[in-house]
Amino acid sequence: MKKHLVLLVIAFMVFGLWGCEFFNTYVTIPLTTDETTEEVTTTSGVLSIDLDAVISELYNRIYIDLYDDVRAEVISDLSQERFDAIYAQVIADVVAKIDADEIELTAQSVVEQIFVVASQKSASVIGVSNYSAANVLQSFGSGIIYKHTGDTYFVVTNNHVVEDGTYFTIEFADGTTTEAYLKGVDDLVDVAVLYFTSTEELSVATFGDSELVQKGDIILAVGNPSSYDFYNSMTMGIVSGTDRYFDIDSDNVKDMFVNYIQHDAAINAGNSGGALFNLNGDVIGINVIKIASVEIEGMGFAIPSNLVSAICEDIELYGISKQKPVLGITFYDIESVGVTVLYTELGIVIPQGIEHGFYVSIVKDESTMDGIALPGDIILQIGDIVITNTLEYVEEFSKYRVDDVITIVLYRNGETLTFDNVVLKPKSW
Repeated sequence: MKKHLVLLVIAFMVFGLWGCEFFNTYVTIPLTTDETTEEVTTTSGVLSIDLDAVISELYNRIYIDLYDDVRAEVISDLSQERFDAIYAQVIADVVAKIDADEIELTAQSVVEQIFVVASQKSASVIGVSNYSAANVLQSFGSGIIYKHTGDTYFVVTNNHVVEDGTYFTIEFADGTTTEAYLKGVDDLVDVAVLYFTSTEELSVATFGDSELVQKGDIILAVGNPSSYDFYNSMTMGIVSGTDRYFDIDSDNVKDMFVNYIQHDAAINAGNSGGALFNLNGDVIGINVIKIASVEIEGMGFAIPSNLVSAICEDIELYGISKQKPVLGITFYDIESVGVTVLYTELGIVIPQGIEHGFYVSIVKDESTMDGIALPGDIILQIGDIVITNTLEYVEEFSKYRVDDVITIVLYRNGETLTFDNVVLKPKSW
């Protein structure tokens, strides 16, 4: 109302100043197009009036009162209930756009999507506690609710979070807990599946396609670093690299089991088993390890979601994972180690003419290679992989699955031997 009053007052004053000639025949108002000052001739002389100054003065006089009234009106409109409703609608609109793949990435949309993950998607990340038979807490970490069937919820976490445990609990944001049961593990990849029952409607995560992950993607890590005092913490970073292989079990051989996603989001003890989200709120990986060193900062690794999802499905169906087979040998890579080093330091003699291959030192009982390879053999080919070096072998072997049938070619005592119909087995020790 005051806004209308102000405009009316200004209009009347301007009309009063310009319209005097309608009431006084002695007044003339010569106007110019390039100046705001109007020259008014009267019987007593010439009077100059600056209309801009008049209007400015009027605004200055009413500004404080008008500002206070408008401010009070806005605050009244934005009650807590009203604010909550507006916020909920904004989030719902963003989620709908994300689900419809209609989001165009801008600085604002990125922020909006981060809020969606923080306020909704991250609730699927819970706490996992591991107790001994004597009911002593042995370890804790994070887990992700990834499936809901009836009253049963399935949780994926790392195997090292539940390892050697006999009793497990799920910890929720409000501090309540419920007992969980171990469905199965893949200790090779470091994945475990738990389940629990609840009549509550809990948040369930969605696995994304980790094959689409690219270096530079923005990611969000959610877990329980250090303790449940920091429950459901979120950190942000980018994907630093994909298909990273390294020696996770410190046996001087790069492991071929997992093509890790490397990222720089802050993770710490307690984040294990927690989620690595993309901006759409999909889980693209499960955090498993970070490199902790004075010389190294910001190197975390996650198991890709495609592998995790396949392992979870196997464990639900069979109680074990059939994803990653194991040869069951300890070997030396002839090219990487070098023939001279093998001979001088280990006393291993490599026949002339052989420059590539794996020199077998140990064969595990009941493994894939048990009954096929012997210590001292040199493996030349595994399936369709001609052995040149460990890195290429690791990358190629990762395509095989348990129960695949392959051919093994090896060198023994001057002969090249071929073994057909070799069935790949899972780790059994």
